[in-house]
Parts: sequence; structure tokens; C-alpha cells
Amino acid sequence: MLTACVLTYCTGIKNIHKINYMKTIDTLHELLKHELKDLYSAEAQIIEALPGMIKKASDKRLKTALKEHLDVTTKQKDRLDNIQEMLGEENNTQQEEKKGFFANLFKSKEGEEHCKAMEGLVKEGKTLLKEDMTPEVMDAGIIAACQKIEHYEISSYGTAKAYALQLKMQKVADMLNETLNEEYFADDSLTKLAVGDVNLHAETAKSKTVSKKEKVRNNKVKKEEPAARPPRKAMIKKAAEKAVAKKAGVQARTSVKKGTAKKKK
Repeated sequence: MLTACVLTYCTGIKNIHKINYMKTIDTLHELLKHELKDLYSAEAQIIEALPGMIKKASDKRLKTALKEHLDVTTKQKDRLDNIQEMLGEENNTQQEEKKGFFANLFKSKEGEEHCKAMEGLVKEGKTLLKEDMTPEVMDAGIIAACQKIEHYEISSYGTAKAYALQLKMQKVADMLNETLNEEYFADDSLTKLAVGDVNLHAETAKSKTVSKKEKVRNNKVKKEEPAARPPRKAMIKKAAEKAVAKKAGVQARTSVKKGTAKKKK
């Protein structure tokens, strides 16, 4: 009962915190900060989702590309930390920490904002991984899911860079541009993989599977079919041989009977 009361109280505190500290975004500078927080959340969600995609991928080059981008994404998240410090977020963070236990209780590794757009893209990717697919088709699907994420990041980082340039924050713009170029590179690399081999393998995977099934089915039918009848000439020859053998057997028995009769006389 006490635990339930504490949780209810904590939830209430959390909701009050959200209501009281929701600021009006009325300048481009504040909009840039909002965009960066959204990107920070997006990067955190990507870092959490990529290992599952890496595990599910069967193409070695795709696995390698995803592992490399996971490392790059971690660096991009750190870069956003540095940019936020440059924009004065460090002081705000220190003030939040001074609020005590309840403030720290609700802090997230995503930061202050939660990117709902990335949540949807990641959820779609996780749903894809649960589908019943051949490994080749799954690889093509993983690339598609990753490129949707890349395109969102390209759009968001491009927008943030444009804001920074408008605000004459050249250093911030340069750092955002560095990440933007990394996202373009990742997207181009995935496209080369897809167009080069992965899509082709996904297309031919079904025909290969069907061929294997047909082969198994044909072998099963052959086993179930009765033995084929020999040619007509062979049947006639075999019948003649049987007739000759039968006649010879009858003659032999007759001779034996005659010989036995003579002895009795």
C-alpha cells in the first residue's frame, strides 16, 4: 500500500514537473535547442535498436556496416552533448541535478525530450524483425528500415544546421555538418549494398526455395510410384524362358517315371 502511494505521488510530481517547466518556444535559438534535444533522443533510441538488427542480419557486409554505424552513432550522441554544452545547456543540467532525488528519478538516457518520430521508426523496425522471412529477404527489409531512419536523421540534422547558420553559430553548424555527412555516407553505403547484391538475393531466394521444395516433392513421388513395367520384348522373352523351363521340367519328371516303371517290371 505504501509503495503504491509513493508511486502515485511520484507520478504526480512527474506530471507537475512537465506542466510547470514546459517553455514557450518563441525564438529560433530555442527552436534549435528543441531540435537538438529531439535528435539526442533519436540517437539514444537508435543505439538501443541497432544490436537487434545486427543480430538478425545474415549478410556479412550488412552486419559490418551496421556495427560500424553503431560506433558512429555513439560518437554522434557525444557530439550532441558537446553542442548542448556550447548552447548553455550544461548550466541547466546542473540546476536540474540540484533539485534532488525526485528530479533525478525521472531522468532518462534520452535526455529531456522523447523523439516520437524515431520511436515509430524503431517500432516498425522491431516489428519487421519478428516477421517470417527468408534470410535474404530479411536483409533487404533491414536495409529499408535503416534507410528510413537515416532519411529522418538527414532531414533533422540538415534543419538544425540551417538554424545554426542563420544564428551565425558557425562552430555548431560545422559539428552538425560533420554528423550530416556521416548520415549521407551511411545512407549511400546501404543503397550500394541493396542495389548491388542484397535485393537480387532477396528476389531469387523464393525461386531457390521453390526449387528445393519441388525436388523434395518429386523424390517423394518417385518413392511412392510402383516399379515401372519392363519393355514388351523383355516380357515375351522372359515368358518364353519360363515355358521352356516348365516343359523341360515336365519331360524330366516323365523320364523319371518311365525309368521307375521299367525297374518294377
